[in-house]
Amino acid sequence: MLDELRRSTGDDDNFDFDFDADNVIREDGEERAQRLFLGMTAVERMFISIFLFMNVTVLGLAFLLATGRIRF
Repeated sequence: MLDELRRSTGDDDNFDFDFDADNVIREDGEERAQRLFLGMTAVERMFISIFLFMNVTVLGLAFLLATGRIRF
């Protein structure tokens, strides 16, 4: 039953939309689609999230220092 369902979904490749994906050939010669989110790769998104975290941390610490909530 599940095999028939799996085969029937593989037969219909009539998708009219396009993902933001480029075909990439891996080291083993197999071709796969690289999915991009907002035009960035996974590594670029990781660096953006790290920089955003550092910004929030530094600005939060500066705000706490300016308002006198913490002291060194």
